[in-house]
Amino acid sequence: MAAPASEVSLHFLDYWRVIRNRAAIIVTVLLLTLMTGYVVTVYVMQKMYDAKAQLRVYKEKSDLEFMGNSRTDTPFDLVFFTSEISTIQSKKILNPVIEKLGLQKEWGTRLFGGSNLPMDKAFVLLNNRVDVNVQRNSDILEIRVKSDLPKEASDIANAIMDVYIEMRRTDLQTRESRGFKTLDDEIAKQGEVVQRAKDYVEELRKSLNLNMVGGGENETQMLEEEWKRKSALLDDVRAEYLGRQVRYDRLNRLSTNEFLDAIVAMGIEDANLTSLRAKKYAAESDLEQMRKSGLEGNHPRIKSREAELAKIDEQINANAAGKRRALEIDVQVTKARVTQLEKEVGTLTDQVRMQKTTELAKFREAKKEQERQQLLYDQFVIRKKQSVVDKQIINDPATIISKAEPNDMPFRPNLTINLIASGVAGLVLGIVLAFFIEYLDTSVKTMDDVEKLLDLPVLAVIPDGVGPLIREGADSPHAEGYRILRAKIDLNPKSGAGNTLTVVSGGPGEGKSTTLFNLAYVCAQSGQSVLLVDADLRRPTVHTILGIENEAGISEAMRGLGEAHQYIRATSVPNMHVITAGDMPASEMGAFSGLKLREILNDLKLRYDIVLLDAPPVLGISDGAVLAHEVDFTLLVIQHRRYPRDISMRAKRAVEEVKGNLLGVVLNAVAVKSDEAYYYYSSYGNYYYNRNGEKKPRSGAATPQRATLAKNDEQSHGSEDF
Repeated sequence: MAAPASEVSLHFLDYWRVIRNRAAIIVTVLLLTLMTGYVVTVYVMQKMYDAKAQLRVYKEKSDLEFMGNSRTDTPFDLVFFTSEISTIQSKKILNPVIEKLGLQKEWGTRLFGGSNLPMDKAFVLLNNRVDVNVQRNSDILEIRVKSDLPKEASDIANAIMDVYIEMRRTDLQTRESRGFKTLDDEIAKQGEVVQRAKDYVEELRKSLNLNMVGGGENETQMLEEEWKRKSALLDDVRAEYLGRQVRYDRLNRLSTNEFLDAIVAMGIEDANLTSLRAKKYAAESDLEQMRKSGLEGNHPRIKSREAELAKIDEQINANAAGKRRALEIDVQVTKARVTQLEKEVGTLTDQVRMQKTTELAKFREAKKEQERQQLLYDQFVIRKKQSVVDKQIINDPATIISKAEPNDMPFRPNLTINLIASGVAGLVLGIVLAFFIEYLDTSVKTMDDVEKLLDLPVLAVIPDGVGPLIREGADSPHAEGYRILRAKIDLNPKSGAGNTLTVVSGGPGEGKSTTLFNLAYVCAQSGQSVLLVDADLRRPTVHTILGIENEAGISEAMRGLGEAHQYIRATSVPNMHVITAGDMPASEMGAFSGLKLREILNDLKLRYDIVLLDAPPVLGISDGAVLAHEVDFTLLVIQHRRYPRDISMRAKRAVEEVKGNLLGVVLNAVAVKSDEAYYYYSSYGNYYYNRNGEKKPRSGAATPQRATLAKNDEQSHGSEDF
């Protein structure tokens, strides 16, 4: 289980290393995107202003309700408020606003540079600029209008609010008028019924010649009371049946949407219908937002939402039909109850009649019927008077909370949000670009790259910025890397003759000369006698590092102008001598003789423990290959993240083709501060140098024969201090 966690950690560190190494690119892209976002926001994007108006909206009672207020303070009703929001954003409200403010002409001139806009186009523009929301768990609607002119935004918001309130008032008056007309019709009908009852009573009174109708009749008390109770109950049920029949007849003539609004207002809706209508509003709002965002009618999301709306409509229609059937059944049940009670009352009436004179019983029954009808008539009249009184009380269906005021501060573009978005986009783009460049970068990045690619060990990792140790001093912590290199290649001679070594690279500028010099420096510090030969005749460097003149050297020895040891010069570094490149004529460049070089090296090996030869790049110049063939050991220097891997592969192949003894690779100029994989190569050395204060000198001894030859050479050639 530990292995996967290790791999994940390793991958994360690899990604982090890429980000650190390419931090300059990421920061540059981030700054550019931030600057672009600022310029576009401040100088390019059109400024938009908004204005907000608030009004309190009341839910009205049904037009069938004539007693009490015309509005009701009910708990928050989602279906009602979503319906009102849709109404405000409909043509019923917005078209009058467009006409009232002359927006067809205004927008046609200002936005399109032409004549009046068509009403449909002006409606779409205004609808896109209007947002209506209800404050959570309240009856307050907020109308928000966006425009490129602050005053226009506030004028439109206030106009929408005024038109909506006026529309609600007109609708309320229409419903009240319709209710009064219905009530007047019922009063007139009931008056006719009362008059007929009176006429019938009077006719019976005359026929019976009754001047006084009073008590004295023998009738069973309990039968009389039961008959009265049943008769009263029949009256109540008849009144209930009349109300239900009137309500059903009126509701049955309404369309589905009007029917649903009516039953909501009457408080007889069910939770399923409320939920379906809420879903329908949410789906319609979502569909409208999709269309505003630019999605076409054939877009899959538009089609999916339209299909969902169709399915919801089917469910709503089915539920509405079921509710209609339920109301019809309710009327039929009430009617059946009336019929049943009528039968029961009729039976009781017959029983009472058997105990009374038939004509007198008929008179009493007619008298009671007249009283019942008169009572019902009086109730209708009282209801109308109460409704007339209520109408005198001003009950606005909506009241203004706050009018919209011009806002001189634009809400869009938002500089802060745009800068944050630009920063996020720049950061993402910078990281993507960094990884893309890293992907395109085929240079050597890690020791694993070297070992897998070249099948050679990495003998040393040299940090970036390391110069010649002769300038940094013997106590420089950078010297430790070269001491590690010296220890790994083991240049201690195991026979009478010393060892020869050259350092090659695939391309120029990879640090082979500095690497060779510093290796010579630490070998000399260890007590070994070292000869440094500058064999890079085209671009000699060693004399520059030592600060001496390049008068004559190995090039003269190669041309037979004296023995090589005659050109040996002492340096300020103990145990280190040098042969500079000398002056090679351009006509003889490339005539590097392996046979002559072998002869020179055989002589020099007898004089020094180690002979180090600086070489030109091994690719494209034959001198490097000749040197690699003749020396005992060859090191390949690869500069970290400089040349493509193919260069290093070809350099290795060039050494192998001449049968050179390639020991390994020195990875040079590694940015250890940004590349954590190499950090310990410098941190450990710094730690120990700081702890000890100074570097302790190392001891070593040269063989007597080489020490004598080196001493003779020093005496014959003199010593130079610098």
